[in-house]
Amino acid sequence: MRLKLFVMLLLSVAMPVIAQTARMTGTVVEADTGNPVAGALVTLSDQGITVTTGPAGDFLISNAAPGTVRALVIAYGYADGIIETTLVNNETINVGAVKLISNSNASDYYEENQDIYYDENTLENEDGNSQSIAALTGAGDNVYYNTASFNFGPMFFKYRGYDNAYQSVYINGVEMNDLIRGQFNFTSLGGMTSRAFRNKTTTLGMEASAYGFGNIGGSTNYNTQTSTYAPGFNGSLAYTNSNYMLRAMGTYSTGMSKDGWALTVSGIARWSDEGDIPGTYYKSMGAFVSIEKLINAKNSITLTAWGAPLQRATSSGTYQEIFDLTGDNLYNPNWGWQDGKKRSSRIRQQFDPTAIINWICKPNDRTQLNTALAVRSVAYSQSRLQYYKANNPLPNYYRYLPSYFANDPKMAEYYTNLWKTDDSFRQINWDRLYQTNYLNNLENLNPANANNQKGSTYILQDEHSNQNNFMFNSYVNHRINDIFTLQGGLSFNYTRANYYMTVRDLLGGEFWLDVDPFSDREITVAPNLLQNDLDHPNRHVGVGDRFGYDYSIYATQAQAWAQNVINLPQWDIYYGFKVDFTTYQREGFMRTGRDPENSKGKGKVYAFDNGSFKAGATYKIDGRNYVSAHGEYGSRAPLGDVLYIAPRYRARAIDNPSNERIVSGDLSYNWLYRRFRGSISAYYTSVDNATERNLFFDDRYSTNVNFVLQDVRRVYRGVELGLAYKLTPSITATFAGTYSKSQYKNNPTGVRAFDNGMYADTTTTVYLKNFYLGSTPQTVANVGIDWAAPHSWFFNVNATWMGDAYVNLSPIYHEALPELWKKYPTAEALEAKIAELSTQDKLKDAFVLNASIGKLVNITRQVSMNFNLSVNNILNNRDIVTYAYQQSRMNTTTYDRSAWPNRYTYAQGTRVFLNVGVRF
Repeated sequence: MRLKLFVMLLLSVAMPVIAQTARMTGTVVEADTGNPVAGALVTLSDQGITVTTGPAGDFLISNAAPGTVRALVIAYGYADGIIETTLVNNETINVGAVKLISNSNASDYYEENQDIYYDENTLENEDGNSQSIAALTGAGDNVYYNTASFNFGPMFFKYRGYDNAYQSVYINGVEMNDLIRGQFNFTSLGGMTSRAFRNKTTTLGMEASAYGFGNIGGSTNYNTQTSTYAPGFNGSLAYTNSNYMLRAMGTYSTGMSKDGWALTVSGIARWSDEGDIPGTYYKSMGAFVSIEKLINAKNSITLTAWGAPLQRATSSGTYQEIFDLTGDNLYNPNWGWQDGKKRSSRIRQQFDPTAIINWICKPNDRTQLNTALAVRSVAYSQSRLQYYKANNPLPNYYRYLPSYFANDPKMAEYYTNLWKTDDSFRQINWDRLYQTNYLNNLENLNPANANNQKGSTYILQDEHSNQNNFMFNSYVNHRINDIFTLQGGLSFNYTRANYYMTVRDLLGGEFWLDVDPFSDREITVAPNLLQNDLDHPNRHVGVGDRFGYDYSIYATQAQAWAQNVINLPQWDIYYGFKVDFTTYQREGFMRTGRDPENSKGKGKVYAFDNGSFKAGATYKIDGRNYVSAHGEYGSRAPLGDVLYIAPRYRARAIDNPSNERIVSGDLSYNWLYRRFRGSISAYYTSVDNATERNLFFDDRYSTNVNFVLQDVRRVYRGVELGLAYKLTPSITATFAGTYSKSQYKNNPTGVRAFDNGMYADTTTTVYLKNFYLGSTPQTVANVGIDWAAPHSWFFNVNATWMGDAYVNLSPIYHEALPELWKKYPTAEALEAKIAELSTQDKLKDAFVLNASIGKLVNITRQVSMNFNLSVNNILNNRDIVTYAYQQSRMNTTTYDRSAWPNRYTYAQGTRVFLNVGVRF
């Protein structure tokens, strides 16, 4: 009896406790952009309960007492938020999106400058390699990363030395990096990064994200869900003296209507009749639309589409000798006068229309499912002059330089005077090209020449790199309880990449003979080598016709990933894994004479299985200090761009293609005090079994060759420091810097494949160990002052020093040269010459001073304006090298390294960006 009474007493006490358990859920987001705020603290102080938001900004409190509650939301860099609601016994109350306001009200001022940053730093160099730094801006309040993103750009700094293929870009959860080059093309966004694509979430390095597995170089997800855009109009006009001169941009959002519809439209136009570099121009327009239908409280559909056609004339790097002769580091050899107008030979055209449809399902307060279908069509081409049985038409051809006549002082002096005094000599002579082709036409009219007609000697050709992409993606974010969240997803990507050449302009001629100009000298030995298409030998092609090469690469990738995030009072822990399956297949549409058995038709399917595992933890020492560590081990398939040894002419891949292996880790200490905050990080990454491919003309064999480096090992390591100190409540001093080393760490195998088909592939060892990865500064320091002045004025001054940048290496200067000992028979002379040939030149250190000023004007409660003026490189430093590479040509008679000097590209001097915006 006593036992029964005791049990009844316990139940009478426990039942009210059980009954008085309520749950509260919601999502913490930025007020201005709707981006999730991860790591925010949600506290019911009177109940002693605190939880941390997950990667998607979500939180759950499952053991609260019912009744009216007041929760405090705290996140560094934002004003505190307050949640007031009434909790009910045994029910879950969803408080929705809790919006936090940034401590800085200068968001418009800074965001307007993003577009000029992208336009200047995401273009490509002449070889088609991206020069941009890690273009993943907006990484929370990380001082180092944000400073690096905007102020390390003059020498095209790469985050941790990584190429862009190691950084993942998502749009609405769909990974947009292409399967062939591994990169995302930021120019496809059309310069709309501060408006149409302003809502984004960024993760640094190997941190956990809610939308995908990410990459060792970080990831960003652009969110274009229509309901996340603030209602109203936002427009701007801008002037700059760089790639383009004028820009106009406007965005309008309706917000969500009562019947569940929302619309956002945006447009942009950028134009310059001539850029800062002579002979260049820029013409671009862009349009964006996002439409959302809210089906019910749990389901919505969003359709997003955009496209931005771009045409621009480009410059290219050249020899320091020419810069010195012309006295102009922005000398551009790619243009000349025609009919009183400047005409460029290097025109790049691009149009990447893209559409994504997203179904967002929230079956309950703990789960969100985002499923997407995306299609993208890429049309990209670049033009260049081509010639056959004629002299090179470019003015910077090495035989037109004084240095070519080093043994003939009179000719050297003659060419020196031409370069210094004759403007027409320094540029393309279009009239001469037309005159040559005109004389060919006259000869064609001679009946005696009927069997040996001459086509155009010079033409302007387009090299096309087109793609069609179909992508599917579905990912889920599920909160298990107050502590655990689970993310995971599936994706599929199908890509067809088509590569071919067309005739852009016959330059007054009648036709172009479709043969290989570099195989002409072997025609007596093997006549078929000359033919680009044996099925149509000696074909005459005209404007718009395909010639030279024509092939496609089909790529598919299926991927699955999962991740668990654990948020404890003093620990944040995550771990995740990814598996993927990738295939490639080449199909040729021409049977070339260089490899008739392997060039036409579908080739072998190459398949690769891969997996990756990553984990990380943050230990919160107290409310102001914490330590973080992240690590990843995995593999990835070789890119389609490097898999095939000579894809223009054969279907064969490199021997024994295999996956890259990646080991990466970092350790950081962070502190957050009222006036002083910052972080210091150390990282180490090893990429083993990588593959690199170069295409160049090899003088020793008088043909173009594909040179493939296999089994490459690269190591990236360094230290990063970012500091911010509030001198006053409105003035902040910042410092950001890095000391790093990105190097080759082995001697890989080099395979040389000859385009003319005269020689079997050769294999050699390339001695690259301890040489540096080129064209990015490895030591950088920046000091800045930000002043948020009264009456919504904003000022910034920052100075950046960049150093320890090296020239990109050519493998031919690092392979064994068996004949070299004959020229240098003694050990001392041989060693000295080897050291000279293999030297990696170091670029000049650079210093840049920048300043900016902005003003926000609230005209009415609904109407505001912003004025921004930034001046970069105030000191007009014109000696900053943005890209440099060692030529893959060697004088094997004299082994004189200066016979084929490096090529350089320089940054422009002072750059101005003025923007006026309005919002209502």
